[in-house]
Amino acid sequence: MGEENPVFRAGSSVKCRVCTPEPGGYAVKLVPSGIDGFLPCQEELNEGQIVPATFVCMNQDQALMTFAFRIGTTERVQMGLPSEPETAFAVWADSHPRTYKIRRAIDIVMPPLSQTSLSPLRSGDYDIGKLITDLEEGQLTGCVKMVCDERLSRGALILFRGRAVGCIYGKKPMVEPYPIESAIQMLLLDSFLPETKLTVYDLPDEVILSMSAMFLGVPVLEKDIADKKKLEDLTNSLKKDTAILTATAANEMCLAFLHEGSVFGSFHVDNQHFSDKGDNFDAVMDKADDSKVEISLLPREMTTDKVLFGYGLSTTLEVMKGQAPIEM
Repeated sequence: MGEENPVFRAGSSVKCRVCTPEPGGYAVKLVPSGIDGFLPCQEELNEGQIVPATFVCMNQDQALMTFAFRIGTTERVQMGLPSEPETAFAVWADSHPRTYKIRRAIDIVMPPLSQTSLSPLRSGDYDIGKLITDLEEGQLTGCVKMVCDERLSRGALILFRGRAVGCIYGKKPMVEPYPIESAIQMLLLDSFLPETKLTVYDLPDEVILSMSAMFLGVPVLEKDIADKKKLEDLTNSLKKDTAILTATAANEMCLAFLHEGSVFGSFHVDNQHFSDKGDNFDAVMDKADDSKVEISLLPREMTTDKVLFGYGLSTTLEVMKGQAPIEM
């Protein structure tokens, strides 16, 4: 009889042998079980090297890991979460606390695909706590944009099925961006002020999941894409991946949304123009010889039933209660 594979829990310490480079990291095998896995990594590793890692989840026959030294298991993982999918997301999110430097702030989140104009809501006219809960329970996939003149703040909350998978928050005179979890809390807090303006709208799954890779994904090393300028060339090696590609040149910016290996469209940030092709992206890349591209991948496991992807809004509100200077 063959040996059964061991059962790992999210947050378990494991060891793995490095096999071959892949976009965003390395293909690995767990030691001693030999289970195939993916280890996101920005450092150079050698084939055959044994490295410590933290187990996130299984997706069919492949394991997703994160580097052990990046987590050391945070308090919420140690205390335990209600389900294994929630724990898996916490392990992943806590080990990748990215602060993405966004040059165009909330303008990088595209407007709705429909041409219907949207009127912002005034927070004082609504029960904001209920509105936030309704967004979660209604499983909105889209965006909430926030403008708060009292706090001199602006923000954009990116939601997938009612859970926060990205957030941009800026406040004058602050220059540095907030990490995603802090940004979510700051945006929600400002949303309770009566004169705050909120704009809520839907966006396609393909756009939101691609955007989420900015905040909860894995960056592809610059050396792996340095000689590629066309969107088609950049995506050739990303056969089944979901990713966000950012092109910048001559003070212009464009995003390309890759979903499960197919380009869903591109969004020219400065012109606020969406195209269902990649022409916006290639046009920006052709603007200057020193045009630059960045790619972040969303691990496939994030959209399976093995992971409860995103931060719960009601859970975040509960955490914030008692430490908020205003009534919530």
